[in-house]
Amino acid sequence: MTKNFVDKLVKDPVKLKKFLCNVMGPPRRTLEGKEREHALLLLAMIEPYSTSNNQHSWTSCYMIGNREYHITTFPGDTDIVDEILSDD
Repeated sequence: MTKNFVDKLVKDPVKLKKFLCNVMGPPRRTLEGKEREHALLLLAMIEPYSTSNNQHSWTSCYMIGNREYHITTFPGDTDIVDEILSDD
């Protein structure tokens, strides 16, 4: 990236937010503790609407009502449960 491009982004918060969302995806919150366990219990009862495998991890995507959840699994590690937050 050129310095000029970065300077323009820093001066315009709307463009900066759009750029970061394009690069990093939607905002998310990682669930922990009892909230994580509760979500895993609910998600175990339904089928994911999408799954992907990038050879290092597996991700399953679920919808419960209007809430979206992603479970990312790494071999030999604890599953990561993320709630996808709205852009608002």
